[in-house]
Amino acid sequence: MKELEKYLNSKIGLTNNKNLEALHRFFTEDQLKYLMDKTIAIVGTNGKTSTANFIYKLLSKETKQVLMFTSPHLVNFQERIQSYSDINFDFISRSVHDFETENNITLGYFETLFLIACKAFLDNEMDYFICEAGIGGVLDTTSVIQSKNVVLTNIGRDHQDLLGYTDLDVLDQKIFVSKSIDNLFVGELSDELIKVIENDYKHFKSKHLLRDFIDDKSKDFSSNQLNYLFASLIVNFLLGSNTKKVPLDFNLEFVEGRFEIINRNPLKILDGAHNIDGFIRTIEDYEKVYSSLDTHLYLGFKNGKNIENIISYLKPKKQYKLNFIEEKTFFNQQNPVKFIDYLKSENIDYKIVELSTFSSNKNPSILLGSLYLIGEYKKRITT
Repeated sequence: MKELEKYLNSKIGLTNNKNLEALHRFFTEDQLKYLMDKTIAIVGTNGKTSTANFIYKLLSKETKQVLMFTSPHLVNFQERIQSYSDINFDFISRSVHDFETENNITLGYFETLFLIACKAFLDNEMDYFICEAGIGGVLDTTSVIQSKNVVLTNIGRDHQDLLGYTDLDVLDQKIFVSKSIDNLFVGELSDELIKVIENDYKHFKSKHLLRDFIDDKSKDFSSNQLNYLFASLIVNFLLGSNTKKVPLDFNLEFVEGRFEIINRNPLKILDGAHNIDGFIRTIEDYEKVYSSLDTHLYLGFKNGKNIENIISYLKPKKQYKLNFIEEKTFFNQQNPVKFIDYLKSENIDYKIVELSTFSSNKNPSILLGSLYLIGEYKKRITT
C-alpha cells in the first residue's frame, strides 16, 4: 500500500484527467465487455456516493463479490476503492504506471484510481463493479466502460460551467455516460425531466423509476432514506426480486459525511452539501426532525461555488446563526472575505470562525459545505 500511496501523491495537483481516448488501451476487448456487463454506473448531481454505498452494502449482504469506486475521499484515498476481497494494490499500481510509460501519457489522480479499481475488479473476477462518475457523464473518465446498467440519481445545479446552465443540458451530459443502456434506474427527477427521458432518449432498453417504487411519497422521506430506497430498488431488480418491501434496517444506514450525526447532545451534524440543491435539501431534512431555533451553521465551500445563492436562501431563515470557516482551513477553499460585501449589503449577521468552534459550540450545529471541509474536520478529531 505504501507504493501506491507514493504513486498517488505524485499525482496530487495535476489536472491531467483528459486521457479518455487512451484509457481503452488499458483493457482487452474481453475485459471491457466484462466491465460493460457487470458495472453499475452512477451519475447525477447529488446522492451518488450515498446511493453507491447503499448498493454496495445491500449486494454484499447477499454474498455477492462487489467492488465500489467513489470520490472524493474524506480522510484517506482507500475510501475510494472498497471491497471485502483481498487486493494487492501495490502490484496493480505498478501495472497502471507501466501503462503510462508505454503510452507516453500522464494520468490524473482520478484516472489513476479508476484504472486501479477496474483492474482490482477484473483480477478478482467479482460479481459487480459499482462505479461513481466524477463530473458529468459523456466525457467522464468512467464512460470508457459504457455500462449496461446506469443509475441517474438526480439533476441539479453544480459545475454548470462544464455541464450547462439548464437541467436539460445537465441531463444530456449525465445520461450519456453510456450510449447503450440495458437498464436505466432513475432517481428523484421532476415529471418534466422524466418525460424528456421517455420521449427524447432512445439509447436504453428499460427504465426503472424511484417514484413508482415509493408511490410518489418522496416528500415523506429524507434524502438519506430516498437514496437507501433507491438502492433497494436497484438491487431488487438486479437480483431478480420485484418486491417493494422496505429493508428492516431502513432508518439505521448512513454514509460518512452525509447528514452524519456525530453527537446527540448537543446535536452535531456533518454534511457535505456543496451545491445549492444539496444545501436546500439538507436544511429541509433537518427541519423535518429538529427545531431550527438557535441552530448554528458552520459553512465552508470550494472555489468556484456560487455562495450568493446559498446566502440568499438562508436570508429569511433568521433562526440560523451563520459562521463561515476562516480561510486556508481546507484544500481549495473559497475565502469568505470574497462575499463579505454581499453579506453586508443583505444585512445578514455572520461570523468568521476557526473550525474548532464547531466542536466547542454548545448549541445544535451543522458543519456544512465542501467535502474537503468535512474531511479536514475528521482528520483533526482523529489525530
